[in-house]
Amino acid sequence: MSLPNYVVNFDELADAIKSYLENGIKVDVGDITFSTIEMERLLQEISGKIQGIDYNSLITALNALGVKLDGLAGNLGISGTQKIYGKMLEIPAVKGLHTIEFKVPQKGRITGITYSLSAWNFLDSWDLVVEKENLFDKVRTKEYGEHKYFNVFYPVASGQIINFNFNNESGSSKVLWVDFNILEDL
Repeated sequence: MSLPNYVVNFDELADAIKSYLENGIKVDVGDITFSTIEMERLLQEISGKIQGIDYNSLITALNALGVKLDGLAGNLGISGTQKIYGKMLEIPAVKGLHTIEFKVPQKGRITGITYSLSAWNFLDSWDLVVEKENLFDKVRTKEYGEHKYFNVFYPVASGQIINFNFNNESGSSKVLWVDFNILEDL
């Protein structure tokens, strides 16, 4: 359980927020683009609640930051088309290894894996294997679906095999859903 947070002196906090919003935050990350549509919507919702802030200037600054962030992503070579491929496996009440095999359709990079189960048991685990390299080893299942982000995207070639190996140590029947998140090269 976490402790609650309180603002003791709201006037000082409001002054600090106002200063940041008026003067902007200086970020030099090159020439990149970033969508600010959601931030603009939120700013419109709060526009009358904090006095003395020029929201139009703030929106202009956020748009400029967005352009810079998009350029940075391109300069880092992170480009392509994000695709998500879903697979499902009905696992019988049989203890042992059950595998979802996925053949990579196009060269790219794995950006994440999402899985969910119709029934959970603490004994079960899973592995993620690309060709013969074990990227995830005996990851315990969770009561709810889970997404694993790749902080460094993992390169894959067209035709390469990715195996999601489910270790059904509980021996219970269930349905397994797996989404393979791949940023495909253009």
